[in-house]
Amino acid sequence: MNKIIKDACILFAITLIAGVLLGIVYDVTKAPIAAQNEKAKQEAYKAVMENADSFEEIAGLKVSEAAAAVSSASEDFLADEITEVVAGVKDGKITGFVITVVAGDGYAGDIKFSVGIKADGTYTGTSILSIGETAGLGMRAKTDPAFLGQLENKKVEQFNLVKDGTGSSADDKVDAISGSTVTSKAIVKGVNAALAYYSSSLQNVKTVGGAQVE
Repeated sequence: MNKIIKDACILFAITLIAGVLLGIVYDVTKAPIAAQNEKAKQEAYKAVMENADSFEEIAGLKVSEAAAAVSSASEDFLADEITEVVAGVKDGKITGFVITVVAGDGYAGDIKFSVGIKADGTYTGTSILSIGETAGLGMRAKTDPAFLGQLENKKVEQFNLVKDGTGSSADDKVDAISGSTVTSKAIVKGVNAALAYYSSSLQNVKTVGGAQVE
């Protein structure tokens, strides 16, 4: 019996020490990890809205379930989640908005990216934050700039994916990645969720702090 009690005490002591050490490690690494995450976020914002000097949160704006809220008969965004929205500001003027989307129906799971939309609705770019699609196929959404480049500097209500590979001069048409229709569709639909959210909730935003729309 004494041996059992002794072993239990030793095990308890080991568990307690391990817990304390884990807590110390967490406290030490928490701030650097948060700083790194914030840096990555700011770089993504800047990548899609180069002319902004800073990015400001929009007071009173609710983004929870935003994509679901803008679902319509023409497109269902229930699998998409808008997680963050900020305004890009330069010289006291709102240059546009950066919307972070998690597209939930990628081939290999969630695809997270930030998109830039000018105050007048012009699409400025896409920065993929996380993606786990198949190498050489769906992963080309991140590695090959040609796919997402089709969307840049276009002003449309929504983009439409085409799969014939012939290309199109129409601003709303986006050629799918060859062999990766599921990935292409997921990203384009996520982008459309951001555009729909801009139309429903952002195009009437005129001030952020002391900044106003250009």
